[in-house]
Amino acid sequence: MSMRPLRFAQSDTNARPLAQSAKELADSLMTEGEKTLAFFRALAPHEWEVQVYADGPAWTVHKLLAHFTEVEGSIPRLMRSILKGGSGVEEGFDINAWNAAQTDELSRQDRETLLAEFGRRRAATVVLVLAMSAADLDQRGRHPFLGVTEIKHMVRLMYLHLQGHRRDMRRALKARS
Repeated sequence: MSMRPLRFAQSDTNARPLAQSAKELADSLMTEGEKTLAFFRALAPHEWEVQVYADGPAWTVHKLLAHFTEVEGSIPRLMRSILKGGSGVEEGFDINAWNAAQTDELSRQDRETLLAEFGRRRAATVVLVLAMSAADLDQRGRHPFLGVTEIKHMVRLMYLHLQGHRRDMRRALKARS
C-alpha cells in the first residue's frame, strides 16, 4: 500500500461548515492525541517495524509516529504564521518531499523520545487552539494538503489525519498477524 491521501476528500474539510468552537476543536485534538498515544503504547516491540505504506520513506509504524510528531510542530507553526498575517505555505509546496525529509530525520529518534515529544507538541497545540478566537479560526492561509482554507479546517485535519493513519496501521498490523 502506498501512502495515499486519506480517505476523506479535500472538500470534506474545505466546504462543510463547521460549528465547532475553539474549545470543541481543542477537545477533539486532545482526545485524538490520547487515543494515538494509547495506540502506540499498546504495540508489541516487533510491531514498530511493520511497513504500513510502500512509498516515500517506506512508512513503518515507527516512521508514522515520527511523521505525527513532525506535523505537531509544523502545522501549529504554520497557523501561528497565518495569525500574524502570513499567507501559509508557498504555492506548489511539495508535501511529499517535505514529509519524506522531515520524517526521515525525526525517525532516527527512539520511540519513547518520539512518544514524549508527540505528547508535548499535541498539548502545546491544544493550548494554541484554546487561545484562538472565532475570528482567528476563520483566518485563511495555504495549507500543504488542503490549499487555501480557514485555520479551523487545518485544526480539524490534525485530528482526522491521526484517525486515518491509525486505521491504516491497524489494517497493516492485522494483515501481518
